Amino acid sequence: MKILVPTDLSDNADQALNFAVAYAQQQCATITLIFSYFAVYDFAAEAVRMAQTIENNAKTELNKIISKVGREVEIDYKIIQGTVANAIFSTANNDDYDLIIMGTQGASGIKKNLIGSNTAKVIKESSIPVIAVPFGSSFESIEKIKVAVDLQHDKEGIFRKLIKLTETWNLPYEIIHIENKPNFSKKIIFKGLESYLTENFPDCDFSFEMLQEINTDKGLENYVKNKSDSLLVMFSKDRGFLDFIFKHSHSAKMVYHTHIPLLVIK
Repeated sequence: MKILVPTDLSDNADQALNFAVAYAQQQCATITLIFSYFAVYDFAAEAVRMAQTIENNAKTELNKIISKVGREVEIDYKIIQGTVANAIFSTANNDDYDLIIMGTQGASGIKKNLIGSNTAKVIKESSIPVIAVPFGSSFESIEKIKVAVDLQHDKEGIFRKLIKLTETWNLPYEIIHIENKPNFSKKIIFKGLESYLTENFPDCDFSFEMLQEINTDKGLENYVKNKSDSLLVMFSKDRGFLDFIFKHSHSAKMVYHTHIPLLVIK
């Protein structure tokens, strides 16, 4: 397995790397750090000099980070001139990475807002799974995997991807679905999902819960609000909550400031 970890050399990015290292150790995976920069200058000569300075400084810092990791996992880095999101997408797709792990916010001020918006962009548009790691979260603190399903776009293959990515964690899976009113047909579908998962993945520990909330999107947000010991899993074709996150500014904060890691699978 190959893991791509974007970094802006901030503390939050370092925490995302720590998360990735712990995960990679379980999966026998390799890690590539990617640092991108984008600068526009009036004179070509000035641009070349500035780019060289940025890259030299980045190399120094990236080598320090790799030295701290030591021999725990195989790790290298790439430095790319361009926007954060474009650098991530081109590298992930061209070099066949299996997973992106990144922080939800960067340094203070402008960088904080920039990395936040790029995290959202990557979650929405990446063709491979993404784990967004909030500041203060750690791989070791996760005790449960909460999987939100909409019972409309939950195909068999996407659950196989989930199990492949997380089965080495040896943690229980809580499968949750939220409806705004009683729905008998959804109960039947949910029961069918329960049968499929328990029959096809007998070594996994599953529990299943249907909840009723007037506003299903806010219901899920409230459900995970105080679950700091959990990983939330969502499938990108679930139009409900992911759309809610990215179309409503007050809920976009969940991506940037949540205390719970978010795994989005395509």
